[in-house]
Amino acid sequence: MRRWIMLLLMALLLSGLCTAHASGDILSAQSDALDLQGIEEAAGDYGAEFDMEEGVSLDEGISYILDTGSDQIFGIFRKALRSGLLMLVVVILCGVASGMYSGTGAEGASVDVVKLVGVLAVTAIAVTDVHSLIGLGRQAIADMDNFSKVLIPAVTAAAAASGAPGAAVARQFCTMLFSDVLITVINRLLLPLVYAYIAACVAFAAVGNEGLKRIGTLIKWVVNTVLAGILVVYVGYLTISGAVAGTVDATAVKAAKLTVSGMIPVVGGILSDAAESVLVGVGLLKNTVGVFGMIVILCICLAPFLSLGIHYLVYKLFGTLSATVSDGVVSKLIDQIGGVFGLVLGMAGACAFVLLISLVTAVTAVSGG
Repeated sequence: MRRWIMLLLMALLLSGLCTAHASGDILSAQSDALDLQGIEEAAGDYGAEFDMEEGVSLDEGISYILDTGSDQIFGIFRKALRSGLLMLVVVILCGVASGMYSGTGAEGASVDVVKLVGVLAVTAIAVTDVHSLIGLGRQAIADMDNFSKVLIPAVTAAAAASGAPGAAVARQFCTMLFSDVLITVINRLLLPLVYAYIAACVAFAAVGNEGLKRIGTLIKWVVNTVLAGILVVYVGYLTISGAVAGTVDATAVKAAKLTVSGMIPVVGGILSDAAESVLVGVGLLKNTVGVFGMIVILCICLAPFLSLGIHYLVYKLFGTLSATVSDGVVSKLIDQIGGVFGLVLGMAGACAFVLLISLVTAVTAVSGG
C-alpha cells in the first residue's frame, strides 16, 4: 500500500513538472511571437516615452497623454480663434459694404461683387486650415493603419502560440477586415469627396447656382451614409458575436455613451452603442503589449482630435456669430467649412475605435477570454 502511495505522489509530481514545463513553453512561445522590438519600432515617436521591457502603466500613459494635450491645446485654440476672428471681420465688412450700396440705391451687380469678394476672402483664410487639418487626419489614419499591421498580427500570433489559434484567427479576420475596408474607403472615396464637397460649397456661395447646392448636399449625404453604414455593420457584428464579453458599471456605460456621442460628429451616436465593449476592453488590457498599443493609438489621435475638434467648434461658433451680422451666404460658408472638420474628425474617430476593438479582441484571445 505504501508503495502505491509513493508511486501516486511521484506521478502527481511529474505531472506538475510537465504542466509547468508546458506553461513555460507557452509563455516562451508567446514572448517569441510578440516581437516587442518590432512593435516599438512601428510605434515610432508615439511610443518613445515608454519602454515595453520595463513595463507600461496605464495610469502613466494616460497622464502623459493629458500632459501633452494640455501643452498643445492653447496653441491650437489660438490658431483657430485667429481664423474665426478674421472671417468675422470679413463678414462685417461685407455687411457694411452691402449696406452702403443699398443706401445709395446702387444694388444688383455691386452687391454680387461684395458677396464674391467675401466668399473669396473667407476661402483664402480657411484654405490653410482645411489643407493642414485634412492632411493631419489623413496622416493619423495612415499611422494607425501602419501600427496596427504590426501590433495586431503579433498579438494574434501570441494567441495562437498560447493554444487558441482558432479563436485568434477568427476574431482577427473579422476585425482586421473591417479595419482595412474602413481605411481604404476613407482614403480612396470619402476624403476625395470631402474636397469635392468644399468645392461645391464655395462655388454655390460664389455664384448662387441651386444645382451646386444640391450637389454639395448629395456629396455630404454620401459621406455620412457610407461612413455610418460601415460602422453600423461593425457594431452589429460586435453585438451579435459578443467579440468582447463582460460587464461594467451601468453608470460608467451611460457616461461613456454620452461622451462619445457628443465628442465625435457624424458617427458619435453609432459608436456610443459599443461603449460597453470599449470599457470592458480597457479592463482587459492588463498586459504590457495591450496597454502600450492602446496608449500609442491614443497618442496618434491626440493632435488630430484636438485640432479638428477645436477648429470644428470655433468655425461653428463664428458661423453662428456671422449670421447675426449678415444673413448672407458667407456666414453659411463658414458653418459648412466647420462641418468639414467634423466629417474628418468622425473618420479618424471611427478608425481609432475599430483599431482599439481589434486590439481588445486580440488580447482577449491571448488571455483566453
